[in-house]
Amino acid sequence: MRRRKAPVDVIEGSVFRRTTPGKIVETARVLAVSKDSVGIPHVRFSVHYERVDTADELRTLALSSFSELFSERVLA
Repeated sequence: MRRRKAPVDVIEGSVFRRTTPGKIVETARVLAVSKDSVGIPHVRFSVHYERVDTADELRTLALSSFSELFSERVLA
């Protein structure tokens, strides 16, 4: 079982970073935080990969999953 980190305040405009096991740096900019029809909060974000062959993508994750993956806040 994985240990959960303390929740991070995720708000529109925040920027977060993580490094994948393959040593790719992903930087996520939060576009919106909203709840779905059953009240589960989700984060819509743009992600940038720091490697030559990719472009930014738009993705959506549950707030809890986003906070777990992107735990390093970056000053915008």
